Amino acid sequence: MPLVTMRAHVPLSILAVTLACGCGPAHTVSLLHSVGAPITMTPSEAIPLEVVTRSTGIADPLVVRGADVSYADLETTVGTAISSAAAPWAEHHRSDNPEGWQLLVELIEASANYSSERLTTTIAVRLTLRTRTDHRYIAQSQSSCRNAALTAPDRGAEVLYGCMSHMGRDVASWLAMVDRPITK
Repeated sequence: MPLVTMRAHVPLSILAVTLACGCGPAHTVSLLHSVGAPITMTPSEAIPLEVVTRSTGIADPLVVRGADVSYADLETTVGTAISSAAAPWAEHHRSDNPEGWQLLVELIEASANYSSERLTTTIAVRLTLRTRTDHRYIAQSQSSCRNAALTAPDRGAEVLYGCMSHMGRDVASWLAMVDRPITK
């Protein structure tokens, strides 16, 4: 068989295997038709802190190894936990920088494991504090947490929330050390 013909059969055989196992894209969702045009909300000056979360290297939903469970909305819940912990600092330092602050929270690690009836979770973030308007760098840190409990994986949200609460307290302590942010 000539080489050119064999190459032509390879993509067809890959396509046949993909269709047979159901591994191909099942459905394409048009973003504009399903939810409309995206509208960007800008933070109000009345709110002194904008928390921006990113999780480029983290799976969301987070699959629990050793179980058939996964946890969705990890980025959102971590952002909420850190926002609520950082809000008092931002309010206290409102007069230091009337334009407000931006805290970038990058999820750099997330895992959940279930073994011997024990659920163990780990989350790590990198934090970058900047001014909101011109994004002047102020400080950077990292925070991580690990929490475990004897619980079924489908009831493990409290284990993750406990981990996030611990992380939020660490972030609040770190921000307290950024006593007089450099603004100009």
